[in-house]
Amino acid sequence: MTRFSSPVSALVICMNEADMIGECLESVDFCAEIIVVDSGSTDSTLDVVNGYIAKGYPIRLFHNDWPGFPRQRQFALDQATQPWCLSIEADEAIDDVLRQSITNVTQLGNDAFDGWYIRRRDKLKGYGYAHRWVLHNRLLRLFRRDKATMDLNLRVHESFEVPGETGTIENGVLLHRREMTIAEDLARANTYSSLKVATLVERAKKPGLIRL
Repeated sequence: MTRFSSPVSALVICMNEADMIGECLESVDFCAEIIVVDSGSTDSTLDVVNGYIAKGYPIRLFHNDWPGFPRQRQFALDQATQPWCLSIEADEAIDDVLRQSITNVTQLGNDAFDGWYIRRRDKLKGYGYAHRWVLHNRLLRLFRRDKATMDLNLRVHESFEVPGETGTIENGVLLHRREMTIAEDLARANTYSSLKVATLVERAKKPGLIRL
């Protein structure tokens, strides 16, 4: 796999992620462009990012004061120039199999899909990464730049949408490297569900009709 050759803009938003962002950037070195949007880090995050720029990584670094997850992600998307975008957190990394899978689907010229769901494997404190046979989160993280939309009123931050057909990349996973306890993982899931319900109430929709 040739470095920096896939027609993909990786979108990374960050703040105070000095201990995490390096591995994230290394995992997306197949992308032709890496957009990093920092919202005011006070640790050495920017030094780490600039170090990768000095190594030749195709990183475009921006500062944008924190406007909330949806607007910050939209800001990152607005800076992208490649036909495909990959949304990735600073504490996540693409495994080698997923790197190849993303390269394959973005370079084949397949017009059937506007976006691709990716499976994410969480890391639980004391247990490590969940077994590969465990059902993982399925997230829409890879999408065509000119098709992606963002509801700026959403309170939950994983919310890019595309109008057309989507597929699921079956080979490879997105590794969530920040360790959580089982209690923290459950609390996060409950918080996301509550935020989704609050958003639906604001839209005057019935939450029972939506998968939480």
